[in-house]
Amino acid sequence: MESIISTILTIVGIYLALGIIFSIAFLWKGIAKVDDGANETGVIFKMLLFPGLVAFWVYFLRKWLKTNTT
Repeated sequence: MESIISTILTIVGIYLALGIIFSIAFLWKGIAKVDDGANETGVIFKMLLFPGLVAFWVYFLRKWLKTNTT
């Protein structure tokens, strides 16, 4: 049972680490490509977006990749 819990926590940790890395890159470069209205936003707005981006980074990665291909 402990190995299952350890495996689940490892997977969640990797997911969150990837989410943090993606969120930093997305807020730095990608948000302006996905949403034109986010060009003039400040740091406070981006700090508010950060937790949601970490949690749902896969969705925003797909959206960012679609805007790069079109």
